Amino acid sequence: MSRQLMLTVLGSGDPFGSGGRNQSGYLIQAGEARWLLDCGVTTLVSLKRLGVDPASLDLVLLTHLHGDHVAGLPFLYHEFQQLRGRASPLGVAGPRGVKTRVEAIYQVLFPLKPGNGRRFRVDYKVLEPNRPYLPAGPGGPQVVPFPVRHQGDRMNYGYRVRFRGRELAYSGDTGWFPALAEQVRGAHLFLCECTHASKRSDKHLSLSELRENRKGLEVGTLLLTHLGPELARRRRIPGFKLARDGMTIRV
Repeated sequence: MSRQLMLTVLGSGDPFGSGGRNQSGYLIQAGEARWLLDCGVTTLVSLKRLGVDPASLDLVLLTHLHGDHVAGLPFLYHEFQQLRGRASPLGVAGPRGVKTRVEAIYQVLFPLKPGNGRRFRVDYKVLEPNRPYLPAGPGGPQVVPFPVRHQGDRMNYGYRVRFRGRELAYSGDTGWFPALAEQVRGAHLFLCECTHASKRSDKHLSLSELRENRKGLEVGTLLLTHLGPELARRRRIPGFKLARDGMTIRV
């Protein structure tokens, strides 16, 4: 049990595995809670490489429903179905449509034979923007989802996770918009996507945009992740910290 808010990076890359990095996935440990932020295809492998039992996970928080953020869930489900089952339900929470999308992928990849029941249960929850969520009860970490700009026609979330006076903000995938600074202000650690070096995009952030807006973000450590081809092999960027697969940070 961790009395502090801890982040372990399971995957810090883009959908293409640029630089040999795993797809998006982050382990949060706080009190008795053990959560995932996003679950790319490589997440199960990353957990096992670090010696983390997948059955110990309580909740998966999904920012949006693109494959490099959700398509690892069917592999977790397959593990529970074929190898071990689960004693307690796995929570999966995210924007509207989360259950339909995840279940569809699972049924395509690992269809159950007729008559075979599931050996695990999943409790899906649709989150509402800016409404606090306390899945572990009053003494556990709190989650606040906030809207970001990645798919114009669908709700996409970033998250703030709060525990014992410490706060982690996570951008998910997003283009720059002025309200982003307001949503993450005051966080001790801002886990922020940075796909491009200088390219401007409505869907993803660039290093040049983050440099321009660094002071206005008013956060503690700014940890860059979801690194694209131009950035994935960089070892350092002045003024920022680079996520690395397998790294653990105390928030």
